Amino acid sequence: MTEEKRRGRRDELRELQSIRNLLMLQLLKMGVSSEEIDLAVGMGSANVRRLFPNVKPYAGLKKQGYSKNAT
Repeated sequence: MTEEKRRGRRDELRELQSIRNLLMLQLLKMGVSSEEIDLAVGMGSANVRRLFPNVKPYAGLKKQGYSKNAT
């Protein structure tokens, strides 16, 4: 494989990793837990938290759960 092809593959890999990181950042901002992201991406929840240590969920979004009184 020529050096040019290797460089092109590295560039493509970097771009795909950037896209993955942007998608993970969006999920974190929406309030999705790092454990849930780990299930989808398979990179470990600790690694997700390490990549985005200061990300806070968007204040306008609340986690939706079940009410104790719901039937």
